[in-house]
Amino acid sequence: MEVLNSTSSYDDNYSYVYDESLITMCEGDDFKKTTGVFYATIFFLSILGNGFLMFALTCYEDLKRATNLFMFCLALFDLLFTLTLPFWCIEFLHHWIFGDIACKFMTAAYFVGIYGSLILLTAMTLDRFVVVVVRSYWLTRSRRLKCAKVACVGAWIISVIACLRDSIAAKAQKVHIETYACESSSQYDDNVGYYAQLILLFLVPFAVIVFCYIKIILTLMSTSTRQKYRTVILVLCIVIAFFICWGPYHIIIVLMSIHKFDPCEHKQLHAAFIVCRILAFSHCCMNPALYIVRGKYRNLLSSILFCSPELRQRIRATPGFIRTRLKELGKIVKGNTQTSQS
Repeated sequence: MEVLNSTSSYDDNYSYVYDESLITMCEGDDFKKTTGVFYATIFFLSILGNGFLMFALTCYEDLKRATNLFMFCLALFDLLFTLTLPFWCIEFLHHWIFGDIACKFMTAAYFVGIYGSLILLTAMTLDRFVVVVVRSYWLTRSRRLKCAKVACVGAWIISVIACLRDSIAAKAQKVHIETYACESSSQYDDNVGYYAQLILLFLVPFAVIVFCYIKIILTLMSTSTRQKYRTVILVLCIVIAFFICWGPYHIIIVLMSIHKFDPCEHKQLHAAFIVCRILAFSHCCMNPALYIVRGKYRNLLSSILFCSPELRQRIRATPGFIRTRLKELGKIVKGNTQTSQS
């Protein structure tokens, strides 16, 4: 957790500058208060947005479609990441009070949420690329669904394996008098982690996404269908949101790894890191927002907000509806098990 907790550990190690008998703060409390407010805002928006998205996909969409399955799993990863925000918020405002075990679990959940969402975002891009550009007749709807299931399971496996090093090394360490921080106890060079995170979490997925979506846009622009142009706009929004949220964050990480970072000496870089980290964390709210603004879900959102009679009737029928959904999912799992055994 070098990157995540660099600020909290520096807060305690470099909070005060001693000048003869005068003790001055090198960092005010405004950063802590502002960051806490933003973390809380991101937490509630992500819970509401991803919760709404999962509700809409479960109740109003067919999860046997590859795109809907991708979106559902992506919302799960975003929610997992979101659940760690209150813990980092408390650590930032006060200090880490939850002990070693919670530190390891929160570190694992943090990285699984990030890795998994980026893997799925890349898989969704490849799926769109195959459908729009390649147009393979071999890749039928059922085969796309199987590939989507493999991608979702693979995203969980890869992200869990990738987080092991950080979660094992994470520990509640004493950084000041009666003050603890959840951070890595690894003795490896921080620059290795910075550049590995830059390559794996930004450059590789971003390169794949940009390449695929350029091809997708060029293919769609050759048609004159209005629906195609709406798809192009949605695609552009996804790419731009990814770049805006994660681009500045990784640029700051590179700058921090180049310089021997000290918040007291590099106050502007320290402030930029806090802002960019908040922006990166807000990405868990972006995907639900992009789909909610579509006309398909705007009406459903307004129905929920104003509790329309149609929605109340559907809610009353929810228990039976959920039982039907569970039976359908059970049949799918049973069918997949029989197929694998044969």
